[in-house]
Amino acid sequence: MVYGFFVWWYGAGFYQSWQVALYWLSCVEGFFSIQTLLTTWFLPWKNDVLVARNLSIGDQVNLWMQNLVSRLVGAVVRSVFITVGLGSLAVVALLLATGLIIWLLTPLLIFGLPILAAKIAYYG
Repeated sequence: MVYGFFVWWYGAGFYQSWQVALYWLSCVEGFFSIQTLLTTWFLPWKNDVLVARNLSIGDQVNLWMQNLVSRLVGAVVRSVFITVGLGSLAVVALLLATGLIIWLLTPLLIFGLPILAAKIAYYG
C-alpha cells in the first residue's frame, strides 16, 4: 500500500500536478495575450489611423504626426501590458515551481520528520 502511494505520488500525481501548472501558466499568458501584444506592438492604438487625400503639405504633416502619436501611444500601452504580463508570468512560474518542489518533498517530510523526532528524542 505504501509502495502504491509512492508510485502514484511521484508518477501520475506529479504528472497531473505538472499539467495543472502548465494550465495556470497558459491562463496567465492568455489573460495578458502576450503573444498578440508582441505581434501588434507598434500598430496604432485602437487602430486610430487618419487617412485623407488631396491635402496641403502642412495638413499632411499634421496627419502624419497624429498617426505617429497614435502608434507611440499604442507602443507605450502595449509595453506596459507586456511588462506586467511577463512579471505576472514570472511570479506565477515561481509559485508553481515552489509548489512542485513542495509536492516532491511532502512524502519525505511526512515519513522523515517522525523518524527525525524519534532520533532527537532518543539521543537527546
